[in-house]
Amino acid sequence: MNSQDPEKLEASIHRVLRSIPDRRAPAALEARVLVELSRRASLPWWRKSFAFWPSPVRAAFFAGSAVAAALVVSGFIAFGRSSGALELAGGVEARFSWLILAREFVATASDKVRMIIAAIPPLWLYGAIGTIAACYATLGAIGAVTYRALSPARQTS
Repeated sequence: MNSQDPEKLEASIHRVLRSIPDRRAPAALEARVLVELSRRASLPWWRKSFAFWPSPVRAAFFAGSAVAAALVVSGFIAFGRSSGALELAGGVEARFSWLILAREFVATASDKVRMIIAAIPPLWLYGAIGTIAACYATLGAIGAVTYRALSPARQTS
């Protein structure tokens, strides 16, 4: 047999695998699987996956979840407007003052980067982006040519 012809090799392997007789599962395993399948089939709908719930119940669950989420969000908003929240925020702000410094550092650095980029003429930026894109395209083309040259030739019927 010619090992270069993948279709003939595939057909030969398929023929050999089809000639092997099927093996039965052990009786104990088969019995356990059937018992588990019947147990799962006899479960009530609320013990099954959400997809097995009746449509009205799913809709009611969705509506109830939406109402609960709205209540939680409105509670957070109400807490944020209370005077106790301002006291809590003052204590938290004192403990995490380093975050304010980090935010100011990032803001200053981003302003400097924006200033530098604004000083570069747009034509240069477009040229740099085009050059990088051309380099990636060239790398992809080299990879494709190398793959074609080194991979075995595929026979088309």
